[in-house]
Amino acid sequence: MDAGNLDAAAPGRPVVGYEGRPATKPPNWHGLVTLDMVLNNMSTGLFLVAAIGELLDPVAFRPLAPLVYPLVLFFLLGDLVCLVLDLGDPKRFHHMLRVWKPTSPMSLGTWVLSAYAVPVTLLAIGSLLPFAVGGGGLDLVRRVLLAVGAVLAVAAAAYKGVLFSTTAQRGWEEARWLGGYLINSALCLGAAMLLLLATLTGHGAAMLDPLRLAARLLLALNLIAIMLLAKDVRGPLSAARGPDGIASLALLAIGAGVMLPFVLLGAPGPVGVAAALGLMLVGAVAVRAAIVHLPHRLAAVGRVTPG
Repeated sequence: MDAGNLDAAAPGRPVVGYEGRPATKPPNWHGLVTLDMVLNNMSTGLFLVAAIGELLDPVAFRPLAPLVYPLVLFFLLGDLVCLVLDLGDPKRFHHMLRVWKPTSPMSLGTWVLSAYAVPVTLLAIGSLLPFAVGGGGLDLVRRVLLAVGAVLAVAAAAYKGVLFSTTAQRGWEEARWLGGYLINSALCLGAAMLLLLATLTGHGAAMLDPLRLAARLLLALNLIAIMLLAKDVRGPLSAARGPDGIASLALLAIGAGVMLPFVLLGAPGPVGVAAALGLMLVGAVAVRAAIVHLPHRLAAVGRVTPG
């Protein structure tokens, strides 16, 4: 470094140009991205639980298919609408499909979501057609769609975590457990939604207790996933929100999103399950919103440091 640069780096001198500014600026990601993540997990989680259940016990789970797979498709369409609206130029959304770049989480995620939409759409249509639910060759095709869709659903649920953690944004790049949290959260929401549908319709009475047990076990794992994610982002989150903000977030994510639903899922009838699902959604939204807005909060308090 020459003398001029040494002088320029002296303390107390005025900062000029880009020196002293954050290495990255917060992206223009806000509420739509939070909603996108929630709808994504509601679609993939419900599909995973229903598909695995139907593959293992078609007699018990298949009667719910006319409700489940159209609902999965509805959540997926909502997710895709959020993604398109969040683009700088929504009319050019199809340009994402002109590039195949597996090393890019965003490109790979776009293709995974598009591929996932195929079995979901076919199963949603097929579940509404009585002749498509019978045995023989059609049943084999259905099982293949369920298996392929389940693999794609796992990838679709997890890719956002990879996308966030591979950026240079402080708070996101530390969130190594975000993908694991999202998969687990998706399964929690899926199990609760399927349990609610089974309780409301009276179909599959034999699967109510196994679903209730699965939902509670997944909630216990969800608590561990939240703790691991919180450990990842402890520093940036503390800088962005302070002790009071972290306490309120913990109350929503753990108290409302895990503890209360765990208790309510043990109650018989649809009211307790519906309340548990609603609280789980509150916790899910709180965690995702905190992650999405973390770079903005860090920039607002002036705690973002050059990478």
